[in-house]
Amino acid sequence: MPESSWLQSATPAFRLMIATSWLAPASWRDKQLETIREAIEVSGAGLDWMEYIRLVDRHRTPAISWAALSRVPGLEIPEQAKKELQKRSDACRLQALRHCMLLATVLKNFNRAGIPVMTMKGPILSFELYADIGLRQSHDLDLVVMPEDLAKAQNCLENMGWRPDASWFPLTPRQWKSVLRNEHFLGFVYSQGDCFIELHWRNFWDTQSQVNDRWARSIFKLWQGSSYNAMSPTDLVLDLCIHGGMHGWNRAKWLGDMARIHAEGRVDWQDMFDQASKTDQKKALLASLRLLQIVYGIPLPDLPGNPWKNLPAFLISNPLRRLKDPVVPEIGAVQLLRRIYFEWLAVPQRTWRDLVAEFLHRREHFRVLHLPDRFFWAYTPLFPILLVWRRILRYWREI
Repeated sequence: MPESSWLQSATPAFRLMIATSWLAPASWRDKQLETIREAIEVSGAGLDWMEYIRLVDRHRTPAISWAALSRVPGLEIPEQAKKELQKRSDACRLQALRHCMLLATVLKNFNRAGIPVMTMKGPILSFELYADIGLRQSHDLDLVVMPEDLAKAQNCLENMGWRPDASWFPLTPRQWKSVLRNEHFLGFVYSQGDCFIELHWRNFWDTQSQVNDRWARSIFKLWQGSSYNAMSPTDLVLDLCIHGGMHGWNRAKWLGDMARIHAEGRVDWQDMFDQASKTDQKKALLASLRLLQIVYGIPLPDLPGNPWKNLPAFLISNPLRRLKDPVVPEIGAVQLLRRIYFEWLAVPQRTWRDLVAEFLHRREHFRVLHLPDRFFWAYTPLFPILLVWRRILRYWREI
């Protein structure tokens, strides 16, 4: 097991979940098997398999965890726990298959409409990392289009049977401009199933130049006969690092993706560090690598000058605490402030004005109080009143 007081103090079930939250490549397979066996042996015969299953659900690693356990020769799992784990793995794979079929149709129609599209995470990332579309559990499909193609892409999706999610409502031009500046995706629900699409035009942490550079570095690929743009390896790793950090690394599956990339030697970390330094994202990268060392025992890459020595403690302590939370905290003011603080520490290109504007932006306020564009400025001084009013409305709906 990794030499970490953080992990040694955890329950055997949590240690087993961490050990099976990634699928090690051949060069690390024996080490992972040893780690799994140690996590089970430390509990004697008393490992709480139901706690383990709850943690697998919490961290969304059903297929990967089952695949990792299945590699261990002679491992005895109680029959009820075995059935539950197999059921979850099968459901994950079935969901991935449905997602792939829907993704192929979306890409085909975007190709026909002349809409360039970039994929993020999802079944394609599962295939790229593991040569298996079903190992990574994905709640939705993430696609990126250029801002100028957003309306065209929305119409294309609606013609295929996708509908805007419940958060959508008509916006004035000024409200829409605020959405484009302070948000990063629109949600769509498939009318014939439970699949969800996040249609992005940027990431929260991107500057416009970074958006343009990502498209310029993207790689043309084919999926089921349709074309799409894949992020370059450098952009993919930075995207995973910052996405995980923005969410406080509260799911082990995200760290597991990074562990697979690192253990396979997929990237040159010196080149990665140089690129991250150019975009002022090196702290997010360094924090991710440090977490891999603590959580999985994967050695830090050899970078000159020990760049980890001045890394802010929050970038490590917050994820380690969040990983152990029994449930994922609901998104609220505290979580938003933590995300803003992470962004300020790890990707500080954005100004305080941008961060304050993002904090004050609430699309729900436009629904509660639909002001004409000439009075759009009033949303800022009315922010606390609208926040309280929304809570009152929610309270009355609940009772």
